Amino acid sequence: MRNFNRRWAAAISVFAAVVVSPAVSVAAPSGALNKTVTISFVSSGMATSAMGQQKSFNTSVQRIVYISSAGRLFMKHTASNGKFQRGGTFDPDNTSASHGGSFNFQGDKLVGVISYAGGARQITATFDPSFSSCTANIIEGAVGGKMQRKGPNGEMYTLTGVTTSQPSCSVQSGNAFAQ
Repeated sequence: MRNFNRRWAAAISVFAAVVVSPAVSVAAPSGALNKTVTISFVSSGMATSAMGQQKSFNTSVQRIVYISSAGRLFMKHTASNGKFQRGGTFDPDNTSASHGGSFNFQGDKLVGVISYAGGARQITATFDPSFSSCTANIIEGAVGGKMQRKGPNGEMYTLTGVTTSQPSCSVQSGNAFAQ
């Protein structure tokens, strides 16, 4: 029982660090204004459906964030897995848009936290001094080694062994959504 409690406490600590760590949010740096940032990666693991069916998954994820000349953030999200795709466009400053996550600047980093039914994901884009390039880092937060979230087909799954690979980050001038 003690080992279970230690593992549970460790899982809660990881989850808390990803989801509720106090972060100092600052206005968008001037070098980031009127730029579009594209972050892509692949999320993989095992998924168990509500009916108990288990299968492996590889989901391609893309987040496109436009930083306006006023410093406001706008985002488009897509997740695709084979023939299924989900996503949408939303304002990540709007806290009622829980499906999209919360993104803000922390110094020279654009940090987003996406909460799921169980677990969370943190996406960080770190910029070079001129804000002309970036690198991406993705952290998956699970409770007890498991996450719960909707798949690209809209169904709820319990996920285990979730990893991310092939992270990429790019910056372009202007508003990619206006094209």
